[in-house]
Amino acid sequence: MAIKFGELRRYLSRVARLSICFADGHYDNYTMLSDIPEGKYDELYVYGVGMIDVEFPLDVYGEPKEFPKTIPLKGYFFGCALEIVLAEEAREIRRTTKKDLLFGDLRGYLQCGRNFTIVTKEDWEGEKYEWRDEIPESYNEFYVYGIGMEDDPKEFLERANYRLMDSLHTKRLKVVVSKSPKGAS
Repeated sequence: MAIKFGELRRYLSRVARLSICFADGHYDNYTMLSDIPEGKYDELYVYGVGMIDVEFPLDVYGEPKEFPKTIPLKGYFFGCALEIVLAEEAREIRRTTKKDLLFGDLRGYLQCGRNFTIVTKEDWEGEKYEWRDEIPESYNEFYVYGIGMEDDPKEFLERANYRLMDSLHTKRLKVVVSKSPKGAS
C-alpha cells in the first residue's frame, strides 16, 4: 500500500514551488501547488520527497517558446523547490495505515539528509535534524499535517556565497506532524 501523489497532494504546502521529477530524468516545475492541474499525477506513486534547486521563469505568467540552451538562463532564476519524485511502479515500503498518512510511513520517502525541521501542530515547536536517520522514531506514530520548506538561518549565515540565492543550501525541509489526522476536530 504505497503512497500515490493524489494522497500526498493534500499535505504539500500550497505556496512552495514544486518540482515533479520522473525516473527518466525529466521534470515539471510549478510555482505553486494550485498550478498543477487537478488529477494530474494523482495515480503515480511517490518515489521520494526532498528539495532541489531548479529553474523557474522570471515571468510566471508566460511560457517560453524555446528553452534556452546556455547558462545563465536568460529569463529564468534558480530557486529551491520541494522535489516530488514520481514513478509508475510503487516502492516496496511497508505502510502501517491506509486511511491517513503517518510520519513513520512517510519517513522512507524523505531525502536522506541536509536539514529537516519536524514541527508538532499542537504547540508549533520544532526540532531540527541534519539527517533523516537522526529523526527520533517517536515521531513515527504522529500524523503528517503538512510538508513544506523554511529558511535555515544557520546555513544562511554560514554560507555567505548563497545569501543572495533562494537555494536548498539555505533551506530546511519542514514536516508538520500532529497527534490527530489532518481534518480531524
